[in-house]
Parts: sequence; C-alpha cells; structure tokens
Amino acid sequence: MVITPQSRRRASVGMVRASRPSWSASRSAASTTCSRVREPRGRRRRRGLTVGATRRNVRDTVRLTQGRDTMTVALGGQALAGQQRLQLGIGKQATLGVVCLCAGVAPLAARWIPDEVVKLSCGSLVAAAYLAFALFARRSARFAQFWEMSLAFFVLALVQLLNNSVPGFVATYVLHDQANSGNPFASTVSGTIALQLLGTFIAIVPVVGLTKLSGRDLGSIYVRKLVDARWWVFAICAFVAIYVFTATTPLRPGSFAQRLLPTNGTITLDRLLALSPALLVMVVSNGFEEEFLFRGLFLQKYNWFFGAGFSNILQAVVFSAAHVGVGYTPSAVFFIAAVVFPLGLLAGFLMRASNGVIVPAIVHAGLDIPIYLVFLSYAS
Repeated sequence: MVITPQSRRRASVGMVRASRPSWSASRSAASTTCSRVREPRGRRRRRGLTVGATRRNVRDTVRLTQGRDTMTVALGGQALAGQQRLQLGIGKQATLGVVCLCAGVAPLAARWIPDEVVKLSCGSLVAAAYLAFALFARRSARFAQFWEMSLAFFVLALVQLLNNSVPGFVATYVLHDQANSGNPFASTVSGTIALQLLGTFIAIVPVVGLTKLSGRDLGSIYVRKLVDARWWVFAICAFVAIYVFTATTPLRPGSFAQRLLPTNGTITLDRLLALSPALLVMVVSNGFEEEFLFRGLFLQKYNWFFGAGFSNILQAVVFSAAHVGVGYTPSAVFFIAAVVFPLGLLAGFLMRASNGVIVPAIVHAGLDIPIYLVFLSYAS
C-alpha cells in the first residue's frame, strides 16, 4: 500500500475526530448534570454538586478536552510518522544513505567552480534533475515513497543556486559593497547585515512555500507553536553563556578560542557592545536559515527510511559538508570535525526533543557568535 500525504492527513483528522466526544454523549452528560442540579439542596451538597462545584467541574472538563484535542492535532503528524516508517534492510538503508549523502553534497559542490557561468549552469542542472525526479516519483506507484525527499533535495539545490547568484549580484550592483579577505559578505556592517538577511530570506521562503505547495503542513518542517518552556530556558541560557564567553575572550590572550577564530585586532568590551546589535541580528538570522535548510527540511523525511539516530548523523554530515573551505579559521578541518559536526548532531537532537525549530535555532545562533564576530571585525 502506498501512503500518500492525503492519506496521512485523513488519518490525522480521524485521530482528532475520534478523540472528541460525540454530540449525543455530550448532551446526555449535560442532561444528567442538570437533572442532578435540580435535586434538593441537601442531597446535592452531600454529593458535591453545588452550583460552584458544578461550574468548576464543567470548566475543568472543557479544558481537559481542549488540551487533549490540541495535543492530538500538534502531535498527530509526528505519531503517524513514527508508525508509518518504511522497513528496509541494512543493505538497502546503507545504499539509500549513500545516495542521500551524494544528493545533499552535489548542490553544495557547485560553489567551488570558479567560472560563474559554469557554476550557475551546473547548479541549474542539478536542481532541474531533482525536480524532474520528484515529479516523476509523485506519479509513479513504484517510486512514490521517494517523492517528498526528492522535493527536499530540489529545495536545497534551488536555495544553493540562488545563494550562488543573488547575493553577489546585490552586493555588486545594488549595494556596491564587495567582500574582503576576512568578511565573505561585505566590507561594511550595514552591507553585511543586508546580505545575511537576504540569504536567510532566500533559504526560508522556498522551504516554507514549497512545503505548503506539496500538501504538507508546516509541522513536517518543525514549525510548531507548542514548545516546552524548559527548552526555551535552556536555549536562552546557552545563548547568553556563549555571548558572555565571547565577551570575556580578550581577558584570555593567546587562548585556544582566539587561535581558532582570530579576529581583526583585539575585540574590546566597548567594541563588542557596539557591534552587538548587528551581531545578534546576524547570528539569529543564520541560525534559523541553517536550521530550516539542513534539519527542518530533511529530518522527518529521512526518518521515513532510517531510524532517528542514522537520520541525525546523515543531516549532520551534509551540514558539515556545507562548511568545507571556510576561511574564518586557520584550522578548518579541526573546526569542522570538532565544532560543526557536533553542532549538527546537537541541533538535530534539540529539534526532535523540543519538537520545533526555535530551540535549535537559538542554540545555533549562540554558537555562531564568535564566527560572526570575526566577520564584523573586518567590516567598517
């Protein structure tokens, strides 16, 4: 049996409807309560059915029913995803994992082509190939199970194609602000902020828009409102702790952190405070951009074929590949292995545990603070 997005939605709606009491049952319960309220007052008091108690019981029942329905709607898709996992053998999982890894790295590799025309041509061909296979798989009974993941790879390729062309065009012909040796965005703070926000817009809009066009809800990319307050506290505390650590780095001259991410001159506390508004905007923007693109877009789709652990490793490897060749650290290989890959694993875990994109995006933003401080130290 082929499971389509329509059947998933029907199953989810069925779960919600099944959890709600019928009209006849609700009316019967209300009639029973009203008949008991009309009993003599002494008997009602002995049974605990005074007017105040009755109102409290009805109010608590309504709250319980509403809370149950809300949780069913919010978690129904996740429950279905866990129940409808495709069972593959180890060999098939390994083969499919290699295919997914290559499909994720291919759009990222185009940026290393020096010629702009060839770069954009290769990126366009990769995106077109992914889209063609996604449309074919959607109409094929044999490959229908692969169409959503193929569409996700098309979105990734499309975003990379836009990122390889649009920001450079805007920087050259609109902002007239070119990148320099230490800042890959621009040579000014305002230009750096503008191009970072543009990159985030380019990434998030296709992810959200094509998810809706494919018939899936935003919960499939972890856009959910229900986030446990404890995860909020954890994310904010982590963000503040990293900011404080970065602010006190000048107090530790020659430390490992300074050697790993060297800035353009010493970043004093006054200079850090002056750069903080731009710094906060950029790290939060980049945190949401990469969480949507590398984890929100893929985690649930990977989980259809792989377990949670392998899915998390797979997305972390692709995320690490996107950072190959970074120029803001002299120890790029060590930085990717010791910082980027663990960050990918941590963010994937947080996205699943908190059941949303916000918490990993905030933690990701905190870990980006030292990196973007390096960029801004080269801006005027």
